[in-house]
Parts: sequence; structure tokens; C-alpha cells
Amino acid sequence: MDKTIGVAVVGIGSMGKNHARVFSEIPNVKLVGLSDINEETAREYAKKFNTEYFKDYRKLFDKIDAVCLAVPTSLHHRMAMDFLNHGIHVFVEKPITNMLFEAKEIVDLAKEKDLVLQVGHLERFNPAVIQFKKMLKSPVYIQSSRIGYPSKRNLDIGVIWDLMIHDLDILLTIVKSPVADVQAYGLSLYSKKEDIAHVQILFENGAIASLLASRISGERQRTLKVIEPLRTFNLDFINQTLSVVNLPKEGHTNPPEFIPIRKSEPLRLELEHFTECVIGHKTPLVTGEDGKNALQLAIKAVDNMKMVKMSDSSDLAKFLQIEDF
Repeated sequence: MDKTIGVAVVGIGSMGKNHARVFSEIPNVKLVGLSDINEETAREYAKKFNTEYFKDYRKLFDKIDAVCLAVPTSLHHRMAMDFLNHGIHVFVEKPITNMLFEAKEIVDLAKEKDLVLQVGHLERFNPAVIQFKKMLKSPVYIQSSRIGYPSKRNLDIGVIWDLMIHDLDILLTIVKSPVADVQAYGLSLYSKKEDIAHVQILFENGAIASLLASRISGERQRTLKVIEPLRTFNLDFINQTLSVVNLPKEGHTNPPEFIPIRKSEPLRLELEHFTECVIGHKTPLVTGEDGKNALQLAIKAVDNMKMVKMSDSSDLAKFLQIEDF
């Protein structure tokens, strides 16, 4: 790739800071600017990455080839439409939008304008996931656990959209069958949305998935277990490890076989891929349609969820110093 593209990052929160860092290090990218309503933070990181601060993101329209949107989900639709209408390729963090009709409008406009639209389902670029998908044949049972510490981050959405949507996206890529049924339970402890969720999904081919997501935990864990008729895969997203246990021939348990993984930062792989797609005008690994499909399944899980709000969440709320939930 000899061509260099101009990129801006809009939204300099926890994810946006990392997007800006990675884009500043990609050889074929000129980081043109950062934009955020928090001027102090955005200026600090603009200086750190040797670029400019733009108070109004619309001032970027005639200065860049592509944009990375790491703003709250409620802003995805308006900003993505603005940039696409000005002929700018868009990378938008997950979930693609709040509502399906908004996602469809973004996808349709990107197609109409013949622009690259990539959605930030980061785990698709995890080296362990890439290797796992090469080996997978016919999953019959999938179990995921994605738990993390309590946080004030992303409280405008529930844990299904915040965390579980990564696993929903992967699920749709490994089970080649329509969804037949979705059942879910949610628990609210310190926000107005679900802070812990358990979702069970039945596919028309008989495959079953059980997914757990939590943002009330004292540990951070991201794991996936997939059972096939003759073997079981165990994947750790954080440590980027993958093992397989084959069915024993004589009734004795086989030890796990660890698959060699060449570890790398998924975010760097993801944004390098986006850069390559913009320069080569290629279809990205995670398309806008993929983002819409993951959102659709997340919405179905939330719509079918039986919600519980604990009467005593004072300890956790006090710990986080969160008020008025």
C-alpha cells in the first residue's frame, strides 16, 4: 500500500483514545484530527498524537478520507450519515446504532455512495478467533461468558449491547442457521438497563447457545466453549488461547491440545484492515450488514428478556458513586 489516507477520530473516550493511538502508528494513515465535546481531553490527546483538535466534527468533512466514530451509540446514526453524505468512509464502533431502521439507513447510504462501512466488532480480529473459525466444522452447543468490572462507561445501553453483542456477532458467523427462539433474563443493579444478562438461543438446525454477560463482577473474563459431535473447543479472548479436546476412543479423558496462536493486538489488526479496505476499496470483514444483523439479534434478546431489578443495589451504587438510578 503506497497510498496514504487522512483519518479522524470522533469521540475521545476510553475506546477513542486507543483508536487514535493505533491510527497514529499505522504507516499509511495521516491522523488529521480528533474531535470531542470534552475539549480538554481531546486537546491533550491531539497534542500527544501530533494532530489537531476540532470542536465541531463537521469541520473535518473536506479534510479526511475516512473517519472513526467512537461516540455514544445514540450519536452513531446522525454522525455516520453526515460523513457518508460527504463521501467519507466510516468505521463505527459497535453496536452500529440504537435502532434497526437507523442501521438500515446507514447501510443503504454506504452502498449508494459506494463507500466502505466497517463496524467495530473487535473480536473478529482476535487471532484466537481467526484460528478457531478455520478449524470449526459443525457446532451443536455454544457457551460464552463475558464478564467485567462495574463501570460508569456505556450506561446509556445495557450489557447485551455493551458486551454480549461481541458474542452475538461471532455466534451468527459460526452457526449457519436461522434463529428459531430467544429467551433471556436480565438483572439491574446500578443502571436503568440490564447489568447482567443470560440469553439462550435455539437455531433451526438444533444448535443451542447459552450466553452470559455481566458488568457487576469482581473479575474480567472473556471465554467461549463450543461443542461439536467429536470434540470441544475452549477459547480465551483475553489471553488469546485456543484448545481442543477430542472424543477419547477408549473412554478415558483426553488432555486438551493447545493450538499455536500468533498473538497480536486485535484493535491494530482491525484498524489496519479498515485502512486496507479504504485504500483498496474492498469489502471489510465486518460489514454494515453484519453490524445490523448483530443488532437485530441483540434487540430480540432485549425484547424477550424478563427483567429483574434488585431492591438492594446501594452497595454497588455507592462503590461507583453513581446517583439517581
